[in-house]
Amino acid sequence: MKKDKAFLELEGRPLVEQSLAVLQTVFTEVLISSNKPELYVGYEVQVILDEIPGRGPLEGLYQGLKAATYDEVFFVACDMPFLSVELIRFLATWISEYDVVVPQLQDGFHPLHAFYHRRCIPIIQNNLEAGHFKIIDFYPTCSVRYVKEKELQAFSDLSKVFYNVNTPDEWSAIIKVNPN
Repeated sequence: MKKDKAFLELEGRPLVEQSLAVLQTVFTEVLISSNKPELYVGYEVQVILDEIPGRGPLEGLYQGLKAATYDEVFFVACDMPFLSVELIRFLATWISEYDVVVPQLQDGFHPLHAFYHRRCIPIIQNNLEAGHFKIIDFYPTCSVRYVKEKELQAFSDLSKVFYNVNTPDEWSAIIKVNPN
């Protein structure tokens, strides 16, 4: 993408604004993980920086968990335009019992639409120090609730809710279905 995905516009609003509107409906604290805090000045939301850039989303997860006020934290990618309040609340029902609550669909895990407990901080730190930057690599060392597709189907059109934008073609497909 030639533009920061958080600022792609759908229905006249940047994705970041749409996500913040949904997340602020569910949570009292919303943080943004970005190494470009200047982009989010007008949003009155704390922006968390990577301590060591170049370690990908796992570094953002690590820094976000450390900065969060609460023990149980929901992480979502900025490029998911169709978040569901009901689905997020459903996933939240397990986080007090597990370290991670992650959707598992036919296409795989969705670690950037999942809950994490602060108990994961030392495990994530160990992975980062070992050079293991893939989020799901630390799952085997903690308690994980894999929420299967069958359990999620009652909440929304899953292909839409978990859709994320990675290429201009994918963005064009969304715009065609959801014109401004």
